[in-house]
Order: sequence, then C-alpha cells, then structure tokens
Amino acid sequence: MKIAYISETSLTNKSAQSLHVLKMCDAFCKKNDVQLIIPYANNNLSLKKIKKNFLLTAKKNILVKSILNFKVSNFLYRILFGYKVGIYLRSNNSEIIISRSWISSFFLCFFKINHFLEVHSEFTGLTKFLMINLNYINSKYILKTILISKTLSKKFSIINKKKFLILHDAVDIKNFRYKKNSNKIKSVTYVGSFHEGKGVKLILELAKKFKKLKFNIYGEPLTNIYDISKNVNIHGYINYNKVPYVLANSDILLLPSADVQHVGSRSVNVTNYNSPLKMFDYLAAGKIILSSKRDGICEILKHNNNSIIANKYDLKTWIKAMNNILNNKYNLPKLRRNSIITAKKYTWDKRVLKILKANNSLNY
Repeated sequence: MKIAYISETSLTNKSAQSLHVLKMCDAFCKKNDVQLIIPYANNNLSLKKIKKNFLLTAKKNILVKSILNFKVSNFLYRILFGYKVGIYLRSNNSEIIISRSWISSFFLCFFKINHFLEVHSEFTGLTKFLMINLNYINSKYILKTILISKTLSKKFSIINKKKFLILHDAVDIKNFRYKKNSNKIKSVTYVGSFHEGKGVKLILELAKKFKKLKFNIYGEPLTNIYDISKNVNIHGYINYNKVPYVLANSDILLLPSADVQHVGSRSVNVTNYNSPLKMFDYLAAGKIILSSKRDGICEILKHNNNSIIANKYDLKTWIKAMNNILNNKYNLPKLRRNSIITAKKYTWDKRVLKILKANNSLNY
C-alpha cells in the first residue's frame, strides 16, 4: 500500500511534531511504501542519521518529498505549500493520505482528494474561519479527523462523532531496556520543552526543598535567569536516541503542566487536552511518574495505578506528593509494572493499525 504523509515540519528540528511524524512514518513503513511530504529538505539531509537519532526501525526507508525549494518562514509560504501539495497529490496514486497540515487539508478538499486530517490543537483565526465557520472540517473528503485526546474532541462538537478517530500519542516499547530499580530514590528527571507552562520553574523550586535528591533537566538551554540550586543539572537538548538511557537511569520522572500552556497561538490554552509524547516515553521506562492533573493526561495516567497525580499545580501540593513517594505511601513496584503495561497499549504500530482499519471500514 502507498501512503502519503503531509507535515509542515522540518526533519532536523527538535520539536515533538518532528518526532511524532517520523515515528508514524516509520511504523507505516514496516509494511507499506511511505512518502513524507514536507516543505523543504536540505540537500545534506542524512536519512541514516535521522534513523539513528530518532530510533527508527523499519527496514524500508521513508521517501522524503520536498515540495518547495526554500524553508517555510511565513503564513503565505504555508498557503503555497498547501496548494502545491494539492496539485502534487492530484496526480499521485497514494492509497492513503494523512495530513498534519490543516492548510494542506483545505486544498485537498478543494481538489476533491480523500484524506485523513490529524489535529492536535483547537483552531483559531483564519484556520477556524475556513475549517469551522465555512465547515470544511465536515467535508466528505476528510474521511476521518484524528484527534489526540477525548478531551480535545469536545472542542470540535461541530464534527459528526462518527468521523472522529481518537488516537493518543504513542511509544516504541522496543526502544527501552530495563534494569533492576533501586529501593532508594536518588534521582528526579524531566525531559522536554522549557516553554512557559511546561513546569520547569516548578521543578526548580521543588529541587530546593529536596536537596538530597539529584534533579536532571534535559531540554533547551535556560535563557532566563533562575536561582538554580546545586542539586540541579541542566543538560540541554539531547537526541531522542539518548532518552531511553536517561530515563532508565532515573527514579522519578516529572510531568508538570501549568494551568495555562500555550503552543503556537497565545490565544489557545492546550493544557487540558494535551497528550504529551514524553508521557508515553515515561510509561515505557517503567519508572515512578509524578504528573499534574489534566484531563487529557488523565485519560492515560491513573493515580496510584500507573502514576502519582498531583491535584493542584502549586509547590505545596507537589512537595506533599514527593514526600508521599519518598515515605513509601504508595506501592512503587506496582506503579512501575503498571506503567509498562500501559505503555504496551499505546505503541506506534497499534496507532497505525487503527488508522489502517478505519480506512478499510470506509465506503468510498
């Protein structure tokens, strides 16, 4: 089967979207021919290096199709990309088309091309006008709208529920290796974005209260000036292929999420319907997860089952939760076992299989 996957992302950036797209294409690639359509690919792009850095395992290579000969730097270039994608796919014989680009989806509808649209956030501005106000989201050419959580689906009540496909993010469980967990908790780790709302400031304050623990933070360099205690190590960004090793050498994994969290538009608060990629990596690592209580996250994480959930996003609540873990108030071996069991339910292969089954059930 030939599959076309559309994304506005770059293959060389550090975004979660790049990881998501590459992992999806890799899972599809195990039994299908996959073409990844992006705006621009550098001539020096090394697929071998990408496979290594992102732990891609399919024997087949993803065919990368660059639609433009320059990087997308503004909204007009995104429109040009979407238009050229539509033109290109009119004469392409792909059997399944999946778009992570709403602009491309708009043009695919215009050119009467059947496809799946994957959405990870609510729409705003021109996106909302075209897709919601003009009702393109209900176009018969969008076979299914893939949403990242059940909570996000509530933002799209205009869509016929039969056209929803709720698919959380996922993980490749084979990327993770396990070793015996220590009875004594020594290290606490966060891997991810340092953007406002991701909880890094809360982690730094938490570290000051637990000076006997070693806090490791992996992500972007800290550009703001923070009062960082001596038990905190800021490691900066690491390639994804290092993540399983880092998590394996940790005891507690932190997933704080502030009451307000913006991704892209400042007018959109994604905190309640977000389904973070790192959550599934944390689960696959088989460690103790301490997380904020958010609707999207709690569709997967269950308190005192596969994680510990802090009911409020404040330092007092998180200190209490940490103390409960350190004082063995929970069955930690059970939490570790259940986190791995949960991760096995959400693999990239299973996510892809659900899309293929949905496609097979459709009457074109």
